[in-house]
Amino acid sequence: MILEPRLRRSEGRSRAGARFGRCRAATLITSRPGRWTPMSSMPPAGSAKEHRSAWTVVLATAVFTAAAALLVGLGPRPRLAMYETLCVLYGLYTVGALREARRGSPKEPRTRSFWRWATVGGVLLVAGSLVQVVAGVGAWPAAASPMMITKTLAVAAFATITWPMLAWPLNVAGRQRLRVLLDAATVVCGVGVFTWVLAHDNGARPVNELDLLLTLLASGVLVATAFAMVRLILSGSAPFSPATAATGTSALLLLAIGIATDGLTGPQPDARLLFTSKLLSGALLAVTPQVERITHKARDAVVPPRRISGTLPYLAVAAAQVLLIVQLGKHGLTVATWGVIVGMALITALVTVRQKVTATDNDRLIDRLDATLATLSAQERRFRSLVQNATDVTLVVDRAGDIVYASPSLGTVLGVSPQDAVGRAACQALPANLPTGARRWAEQLSSHATHRDELHLRQRDGTLKYLELISTNLLDDPAVNGVVINLRDVTEAKDLQRRLRHEATHDALTGLANRALLNEQLSAGRARGDSAVLLLDLDGFKEVNDQFGHHVGDQLLVVVARRLRHMVRPVDMVARLGGDEFVVLLRHESAEAAMVTARRILQRLAGNAYVDGRNLQVQTSIGVAVGTDVEFDTLLRHADEAMYQAKRSGCGVALHSGMNTEPAAA
Repeated sequence: MILEPRLRRSEGRSRAGARFGRCRAATLITSRPGRWTPMSSMPPAGSAKEHRSAWTVVLATAVFTAAAALLVGLGPRPRLAMYETLCVLYGLYTVGALREARRGSPKEPRTRSFWRWATVGGVLLVAGSLVQVVAGVGAWPAAASPMMITKTLAVAAFATITWPMLAWPLNVAGRQRLRVLLDAATVVCGVGVFTWVLAHDNGARPVNELDLLLTLLASGVLVATAFAMVRLILSGSAPFSPATAATGTSALLLLAIGIATDGLTGPQPDARLLFTSKLLSGALLAVTPQVERITHKARDAVVPPRRISGTLPYLAVAAAQVLLIVQLGKHGLTVATWGVIVGMALITALVTVRQKVTATDNDRLIDRLDATLATLSAQERRFRSLVQNATDVTLVVDRAGDIVYASPSLGTVLGVSPQDAVGRAACQALPANLPTGARRWAEQLSSHATHRDELHLRQRDGTLKYLELISTNLLDDPAVNGVVINLRDVTEAKDLQRRLRHEATHDALTGLANRALLNEQLSAGRARGDSAVLLLDLDGFKEVNDQFGHHVGDQLLVVVARRLRHMVRPVDMVARLGGDEFVVLLRHESAEAAMVTARRILQRLAGNAYVDGRNLQVQTSIGVAVGTDVEFDTLLRHADEAMYQAKRSGCGVALHSGMNTEPAAA
């Protein structure tokens, strides 16, 4: 008994998750062939107008039943008044069940079928009551017994309503299914004990063998109905709400008692009290469909009430024990008392088996929990070790932008103590800038589910550190409740990237731009505005290489490159195409200005260059090409033509203008 609540709580969490999963599955695949999902048995719950209509029927039924009870208790013909009232009440029940059958969704054929069978049961009850009304007014033939026909129709109605519930599939499996069946059997044993006492109390006896058979059938169907109801409610598989089940079960219980006792011979309870109990059963049955309409919401799983499902079997045990004490004190060891004793023994055996199953399940659950806790503990230690020793920085920032967690690598990467960073604003603890220049970089993180960016952080020694930032917004995750930021130091990668780019876009010998950088600078494909291209070629460079060696020639190229960089503006570009050819790109220059620059370069390069202990004479030929919105390759080709013209003419500088190349004297 001590282990039961613990298991219930543990199972409650697992069943809650299972119910959530089943509810989601039923929303998506409610029409899967050959499979029923015990979710909502009704379409959308309906408007407030439908609820008001259902409440109106319930109140009207209560008023009508109260008035009929007064008529039965005080009127001259109580039996006839009772059955006339039952005809109306059973008719209300039949109409309500039919409306529920029609209101069900076409995708829920089993639920619609259940309410159709309930409608058939209501028709049989109406027919049985009509037989008594006809007999009460003296129009029934004397050869036939109206009470036998009424009991037969009532037992058939019981069976019609009970059979669909017995055949209804349970929404549980395995050990949980076994526990549900044991609990249901315990409750049924309790109902059977009370039925046994009722059948043997006061010395009342059936009229004949047929009456005895019908009485036994009524008692058996009552037990089957109780089993079916409890089985569905405890498993959460019922096509109706718990309130509907309570109302319907109470109605059928009172009706079964009336069927078992009505028409018996020998000492009986007061007839008017029996008639009043039948009226109460009819009223409860009449409002059962209305209770379903009010309490059963659409698309909600029928969840078994936790307190009832956990205590109902023990209530049955307690009630049977009280009944045994009453029977022993009042009647002693009679047949009825021995039936209670046998029932108590059976109930005790069922409870013992149930507790054994519970204890076994608890042991298994505890073992699984211990294994799960051990696994989680190992995973937590592994995760903590990974985070504590990771080179990347991990931060958690709350909604206010304050740091609530900082990994130890923060001190290694950024020189900031994790303890000092916690509680401070992220922008203050990490005074970094985005490449766009935004200052409040942390404010942008909560507006994105996932954000990737690059931070530039100026360190105390003046160096610039580059950080790759990846943030994940987990503010809505109750386990984190913050923005998780991962920072990786990519400074070395950035430096390597810059070195590789410089090597790819600059000449290795002179450090000047190469053809690739020229093309990149002119990625638009044209030299915008008035632009000029100066193509320089060193005269006699081949002889320098042949006479003094290539190392001397290379040093001469370095000297020329250095002089060229100092002869042009910062906005202009000097590049080496290869060999002894250089290009100077003059931006926004006219032909006259380009020629002035070319002559100045020619004059300053002319003369001796001291290289490797030798004075070398430097002679240069320059070709000039000027154009507006002209392709760079076209200008370069024109400058090449002008440069060869300058070599042939010996003037040093030549300008390409249209079809002619005009030499210019140095």
